[in-house]
Amino acid sequence: MITYAALPMSLKTIIATLFFLTMTAGICTSLLVGKKQGKVKLILMPVCTAVMAAMLLLYASVIRAERAPAYIPAISLWFEQQPVILLLLVWLAIAAFFVMVIIEEVNRRKTEITPSSIKESLDQLETGLCYAQPNGLILLTNHCMNELSHAIFGKALQNAELFWKALTADPPVEGVERIASGEQPEFRLPDGTVRSFRREELDGTIQITAADTTRQHQLVGELQDRHRDLEDMNARIRSYGDKVDEYVIARERLETRVNLHGFLGQALLMTRHYLQYESGDPKRIIDVWQRNIEVLRMEAEPRQENDSLSSLRNAAKAIGMQVHVSGPLLENIQQQKLIAAMGAETLTNAVRHAGAKQLWIDMEQTETAHIIRYTNDGAVPTGPVTEGGGLSTARRKIEAVGGQMRIDAEPRFMLTIIFEKGVTMDV
Repeated sequence: MITYAALPMSLKTIIATLFFLTMTAGICTSLLVGKKQGKVKLILMPVCTAVMAAMLLLYASVIRAERAPAYIPAISLWFEQQPVILLLLVWLAIAAFFVMVIIEEVNRRKTEITPSSIKESLDQLETGLCYAQPNGLILLTNHCMNELSHAIFGKALQNAELFWKALTADPPVEGVERIASGEQPEFRLPDGTVRSFRREELDGTIQITAADTTRQHQLVGELQDRHRDLEDMNARIRSYGDKVDEYVIARERLETRVNLHGFLGQALLMTRHYLQYESGDPKRIIDVWQRNIEVLRMEAEPRQENDSLSSLRNAAKAIGMQVHVSGPLLENIQQQKLIAAMGAETLTNAVRHAGAKQLWIDMEQTETAHIIRYTNDGAVPTGPVTEGGGLSTARRKIEAVGGQMRIDAEPRFMLTIIFEKGVTMDV
């Protein structure tokens, strides 16, 4: 096996350097390692360091002996005759032990809570923290709070009470905007961030915190913008709602005029056929003309939603119809106007679609509701009643004030309106 004496001087120098570095690491580890490593490790560390120092001294003695062979000590002769692999194994074991101890010490310091670790952790927080005695003497403050004191007032944080008084009342430096004062002062810094300060007393200790509320202020601004957009949208919807009835009535009148054009054409054909061939019932032809003219007259007159029941009777009488009202009248004028408006709508539909001559409005009061029923003596519908523009508009108005509307086609046409008692109506 290769002995230490057989190695060239370059390798001996490398080995000596490793011994020196390992010895130095052992000395540093012995001085810096904590007592929580255990007694065994605390004893082994100086022992291993001493072994490395002895090996280094033996190496030095061998070097001197090569220059003066007559003075080689016996232990040096024994050392240089040892296999190199044995020396390297001893060095490797000691070096591994030192590395293990150093790693354990680093991990222990990372996980163990100490005053230094607490201060280091607080300095890494983005929230400013300051703890002080009631007289303002600072016990602990982190790096963020110190920076905020410089940024807002241009001076260091030295007294917590004076700092809080400045936060609540003193003007900040140029470029910093005060958003709020009082118990929760807020500032907007030159970089656009917003800081909200708060003061609390915890078991005789004053705590001042500075939270970053930039995102909250951005969200509030976005909500305000959305609220304004919604208000504009609601205004447009209300404007549309105010005009939708006019649109529906205009469309309904257009449809009526189209239908009347067809009815008048039919009446003209019947009249022409009678004049040419003298066949047909002249009374029926006259009745058809009279009905078409009266319906056209009703459509030509402007509708008034505020017609009373007496106005409804007069309008019906003008076209040869009768309106019969029974039951206790409602005292509320607005309710009477809505009932009359519904009567005008059903009257028009009864003449146009069923050829009716009479309209009945029956009003009934129960303990909980007002019930109004509209019927006529016209032709019975042959199928389900389809709500046109007028009835659809009427349903919206009734439901908008808390009422209910129901249409029955059997055994004859009946429109029923129900208003719960106690419901305030604003027509």
